Amino acid sequence: MKGMATMIGAVAVVLLATGVATAQDEQRVVSGEDGRQSVNLTIYNNNLALVRETRRVELPRGRAVLEYANVAQQVRPETVYIRDTQAAGGITVLEQNYRYDVLTPSRLMELYVGEDLTLVRENPATGEETRTQANLLSTGSVPQVNYGYDPYGYGGGYYAGATYVDPGAAVYRTDEGITFGDVGRVVFPSVPDNFVSRPTLEWLLESTGGQKTIEATYLTYGMSWQSDYVLVLSEDEKKGDLAGWVTLRNDAGITLKNVRLQLVAGEVAVEPQYGGYGYGYGMYGYGAGGGGYGGAGFAEAGMFEYHLYTLERNTDVADHEQKQVQLLGVDGITMEKKYRLQGDSYYFVSEYGQPIENLQVAVWVEFENAQSQGLGVALPAGVIRVYKADSSGAQQFIGEDRINHTPREERVKLQLGNAFDIAAERKQTDYEILSSNLYETEWEIKIRNRKEGETIVVEVLEPMAGDWEIIEKSHDFVKESARLVRFDLTCPPDQEIVLTYRVRTRY
Repeated sequence: MKGMATMIGAVAVVLLATGVATAQDEQRVVSGEDGRQSVNLTIYNNNLALVRETRRVELPRGRAVLEYANVAQQVRPETVYIRDTQAAGGITVLEQNYRYDVLTPSRLMELYVGEDLTLVRENPATGEETRTQANLLSTGSVPQVNYGYDPYGYGGGYYAGATYVDPGAAVYRTDEGITFGDVGRVVFPSVPDNFVSRPTLEWLLESTGGQKTIEATYLTYGMSWQSDYVLVLSEDEKKGDLAGWVTLRNDAGITLKNVRLQLVAGEVAVEPQYGGYGYGYGMYGYGAGGGGYGGAGFAEAGMFEYHLYTLERNTDVADHEQKQVQLLGVDGITMEKKYRLQGDSYYFVSEYGQPIENLQVAVWVEFENAQSQGLGVALPAGVIRVYKADSSGAQQFIGEDRINHTPREERVKLQLGNAFDIAAERKQTDYEILSSNLYETEWEIKIRNRKEGETIVVEVLEPMAGDWEIIEKSHDFVKESARLVRFDLTCPPDQEIVLTYRVRTRY
């Protein structure tokens, strides 16, 4: 298609065997890493990344084959988009091939079945080598059909994982007869033309010729990222210092240098992929990811219904690398510590003969993601680990919790564990069946604060059931929702506070 960028999608021809006659007869141009001019990498957290790069290539006028080497091993060929950045009609793509027959010993053995090769054996005593000409009859392994789309466990690629071929299990014909087992070292006379050093995109093009800047964009599996946070509480636990980090992981089979790096946080939908022979699978975007803060390396901006974070400097992303980049750093955030005793709705439909003792009171730390706190940016989902200094000044880990994507000006709530010095128990003091669907239940809840010299407030959260009405109470409550009430109990040190209430429930 001339006059516009060429989109290679569902109509692209993605070959399961390398090369076709129409492409083999044309002049070939190879573009490798040395021709790369710029790279933009956008990583999503659902094991997906978008690679957009430009390369300078010299193309002949007319028809030619462009071998575009050094692409990600887990590239999704059907997502490739290329264009000439200098002239809208500079190139026209007639055909695309994805060459993935990578040179491996096992694959070499498979392709030499029925061909002649040399077996070399060494005498361990003398070191003398003997050479035997042989014809490879069988590799001794059963070929595996690719029933999935995913060779690496990430949902990408058109080829099955390599099957190991043991030369000792192969069957050979020599002048002495048929043999297998310890045959020595296998020597091949040559390398078949269809092998490539790594997966390669190949285009059959019509070009106006000359020096061109080609931009190629494609999706690849094998890259992901997540955000992690560290929160350090002050001695009085009323302030906290928050630091955030982005952790990148690259297993896509490509190294990219001097990259403009962008990260997307949000639930990006990805359709399941089908390809190869039979069914495969894709990944759905579940959007747990990291992001950034302009003052610490990343600039954040909205994009569609997601958030885009751009690293404000270029970086290198190596294959099989885990990289951490600072996300944010804010000191002196106002903290609020809360104690919560959580009840259950099934308490109100049964009779309990014994007190329920040793109830756990949860400890929560909360803060506002507000601009007034020095925050006020979209916080991507991740784990916040909380520390506090002990009496010697050494930081100690006191708990962690995972947050969801948190928009600006929203509250962050972290449940860090259970309070050691707060004892709680509850007892059913009355249970009456007034009719077939009407009950009255009376409860007594005791809270004992064993903290030295510290008065605390415990929130008692009671989920209601059916159509309910509290008809008697010792303390006021707040109706949090249609079926949840909250009693706030102020508990001085070394005192027992008793909450009683009676509820009528209709089912």
